[in-house]
Amino acid sequence: MSESPIQLPETVSELKEIVARVQALLVSSGDDLVAVPTNQRNIENTLLKLQEAQSQAAAMQTQCTFPSMVHLNKDVRDAATEAKKTMQKAWSAYDVYEILRQLDHSSDAGHCYDPITHRLLKHTLRLFERHGAALSEADQQKLMNYRTEISGLELDFQKALNEDTTDILLSADELEGCTESWISGLAKTEKDGRHLYKVTMKTPDILNVSRNASLPETRRRVATTYRQVCTSTNGPILERLIRLRHDAAVLLGYKSHAAYQLDINMAKTVETVEDFLDKIVKSISPKLESDKQTLLDLKKAEYQKRGWSEQYDGVLYAWDVKYYQEILFKEKYAVDNSLIQEYFELNYVRDQIMGIYSKIFQLRFEQIPGKYWADDVTLFAVYDQKAQNQAGEEGKKIPSAFKIGYFYLDLFPRPGKYAHQCVVPLRPSYVVSGTMEQVLPVAVNVGNLSRPTAGRPALLKHSEANTFFHEFGHVCHAMSSKARYSLFNFSWSVVPYPTSLAMDFLEVPSIMLENWLWEPTVLKRLGKHYKTGNDLPDDLIASLVKTRKVSKGLLFSQQIAVTAIDLKVHTLDPYTRPQTIPELWQEMSESLVGVKLESGPDVNPACQLYHIAMGYDAGYYVYSWSEMHAHDLYTRFAGKSGTDSHERTRALDGELGREYWEKVLVPNAAVEPIELLRDFLGREPNTEAFQRFLTEP
Repeated sequence: MSESPIQLPETVSELKEIVARVQALLVSSGDDLVAVPTNQRNIENTLLKLQEAQSQAAAMQTQCTFPSMVHLNKDVRDAATEAKKTMQKAWSAYDVYEILRQLDHSSDAGHCYDPITHRLLKHTLRLFERHGAALSEADQQKLMNYRTEISGLELDFQKALNEDTTDILLSADELEGCTESWISGLAKTEKDGRHLYKVTMKTPDILNVSRNASLPETRRRVATTYRQVCTSTNGPILERLIRLRHDAAVLLGYKSHAAYQLDINMAKTVETVEDFLDKIVKSISPKLESDKQTLLDLKKAEYQKRGWSEQYDGVLYAWDVKYYQEILFKEKYAVDNSLIQEYFELNYVRDQIMGIYSKIFQLRFEQIPGKYWADDVTLFAVYDQKAQNQAGEEGKKIPSAFKIGYFYLDLFPRPGKYAHQCVVPLRPSYVVSGTMEQVLPVAVNVGNLSRPTAGRPALLKHSEANTFFHEFGHVCHAMSSKARYSLFNFSWSVVPYPTSLAMDFLEVPSIMLENWLWEPTVLKRLGKHYKTGNDLPDDLIASLVKTRKVSKGLLFSQQIAVTAIDLKVHTLDPYTRPQTIPELWQEMSESLVGVKLESGPDVNPACQLYHIAMGYDAGYYVYSWSEMHAHDLYTRFAGKSGTDSHERTRALDGELGREYWEKVLVPNAAVEPIELLRDFLGREPNTEAFQRFLTEP
C-alpha cells in the first residue's frame, strides 16, 4: 500500500461520515472549553485546547472539502461543495469569545506566556471579532446568515466554472496559424458535412488561439465566447455576493467590504492601496502608450501584407494583444515560443525545478509511487537536506527523521476539475501537545498545463514554466512550516479553517522566485529539447531574457485595471452604484488600458475571475503589491558572483537561499510580514527596485 498522507473518500457516504466527525470534534471541544469552571480557566485548558482541536479538525477537513476541486466523481464533487459550506459554519459556531477575552484581560495574560502563544491569543480574539463575536446576539445571527449565504454563493461561483463545458467549433481553416501539434490534440466532430475541432474555454486552448490564430475573427469569437462563460449563472451570484459582503462589513462597523478585508493586511486601508495603484499608473503611463503603438504598428503592417488594409481601423482589441505580442517576440527578439516550447518538456522541467529548489533551499524531494485520486497525480516527500547533512552519520541512519512534509502534483485539466492554477494546503503543520510530535504539512499543486498528445510529450510554454515555478514556491512555503499552532501556517481562503497569513504577503515569496525563470543559468538547466536532447541554445536564452519587459506597460496596466475594478466594486455602496459590474468593468478597463474589450450579449469578464470568489475579493491588489516587495527582496540575490557568463547573480547560492528559507518562509504567520522583510533585507523595505523594473527599458 502506498504511503499517502491524504486519502480522499470514494463515495458520498464516506465523505458525509468525515463531515460528521469533524463537526463532532469542533462541537465537543467548544463544549469542553465552556465546561471548565471559571476560577480554573487558563491558557492551557482554554485557548490551547481550542487551537489543538481546530488543528485536528483542519487536518481532517481536506478529505471532505478538497474533493470539490479534483474528484473524478461529480456526485462527490457536489457533496464536497456542500461540505465546505457546513465546515465554514462549524468553525464560526463557537461561543467562547468572552472566555478568551477575559483571559486576555487577566493579570497574567501579557507576561506569563511566550510571545508566540500571546500572539495566538490576540489573533484568535481578532478572528472571533471579525466573525461578529462582539456583536449583539441578534446581529450575530444576522451576520451568520450573511456569511452562510456568502459562503454558498462563492462555492456556487467556483463550481459553475469548474463544471463548465463550453466549447466552440472551428474548422482547420479558421485555426490557421495554430500549431499542428496542438490541433491534433483537439476533439473532432462533424457538422453539416464539415470536419470541425472543439476548442474549449480552458487555459491551454485559450492561450493557443489567442497567441497563434492568425484570423482576427477566430480570435474574436473565442475571446467573446470565453467572456460569456458562466455569465447567466455567475453574474447574478456576483451581484448578490457584493451586496452581502457590503452588508456584513457595515454590520461589523466598517465603511465597506474593502475596508474590512484590508484591515488585517499589510496595506491596512483602501486609501493606501489606491495611492499605490495611482503611483504605478503614473510610472508606466509612457510605456503603456509606447507598447500599444508598437502592437498597432504590427497590426497595420500585417493587414497591409495580407490585403486587409480596408479593414484596418486603428483600434487595438483585447483579442489582438497576445497575438501581436507573439509576432513582436518573433520579429524583434527572435523568440519563437513554439520552438522554445520544444525545450521545456514537462517531466524534465519538473525534475529540474525540484533540483533548483533543492539547491537554493538545501532540501531533497523523493517521489512516492502509488495511485491517488487520478491516474496522473504524483506524490513527493520533502526532506531537510541541510539538517540531515549537519547530523553526519546519525543523519544517514534515520533519514525519515528529516522529513518535513508532503506535496502532490495534479497538473492536467480534466472535466469538473478546478480550471485555474493554485496550491491548496491539505494539512497544516502543528505540534501535538501530549507527544510534542510535529504533524507534517501537506499541500497540492493544482495545475492546468498542456497535456501530452499522441505525437509528443507535454511541452510547456515559458509562461507555463514560469507559472509552475511560481506555484512550486507556494509549495515550498507550505513545506517550510514548523508552526507550533496551525493558525500560523501558510494558507489561504480556499480552506474553511481559520488562518492568519496576511493575503498581501502570501504572494510575495513566489513572485520573488519568478526572477529565477529569467536567469540564464536557470534557463540553461531547464531547457533540453524533447527530441534531440540538446540544451536550450545561448542565443535563444539571451533573446528570451530580453523579452521580459516587452509590453510590460500594457500587461501591468491590464493587471492594474482588474485590481482597480475589484477594489471599486467592494468600496462603493452596491445599492447606489450607478453601473452594473460589466459596465464598470468596460468603463474602467478601457479607460486605464485603452484596449477595446469584447462586447455582445452576456459578456461579463468578472464571471470568469476565480479570485473574486476565492478570497481575493478586494484583494486582487496583492499581486502588484507583492511585486513591489518581491523586487526589493531580490536585490539580495542580484549581486554578481562567479566568473562564468551565466553566473550573473546569486540565484543558485545555497547559503543565501537557505537564509531566505529560514528568515522569510519558515516563520509563516508567526511573525508580522514587515518584520520578515526587514530581517532578510537588513533594512527598511523600499520601492526603488520595483520602480526600476517598471520604468527602465
